[in-house]
Amino acid sequence: MNPDLLVPRRLAIQILHEAQIAQPNPIHGWVYERGGRPAVFRLAAADMGTHRADEDLWARLWSNPTSPAVPQANELREGILNLVVSLNTKGVLEMRAWELESGLPVERVLRVED
Repeated sequence: MNPDLLVPRRLAIQILHEAQIAQPNPIHGWVYERGGRPAVFRLAAADMGTHRADEDLWARLWSNPTSPAVPQANELREGILNLVVSLNTKGVLEMRAWELESGLPVERVLRVED
């Protein structure tokens, strides 16, 4: 069984903010970890595939401004954690984690921590 994934509250708020100000357009980006914990979100357009030496890729992220945070299997990439944010809620961040296993999307438990 996979352990829960933990995202710092500060990082979750940053991701929600970026998704909200981009509306009605979706965002795409990358979450990098430092010291084994997710720590940095960068928009894909600004990132251009660069990151600091002390950062490792943790997840790929995109938003669905008008639909649930449920991806289609063809949106997921094998071997990488995928985070999907939905703004199709009443002011509440819905961010869900997915992995592709044997060609099928499998949801992981994602929790925000202080």
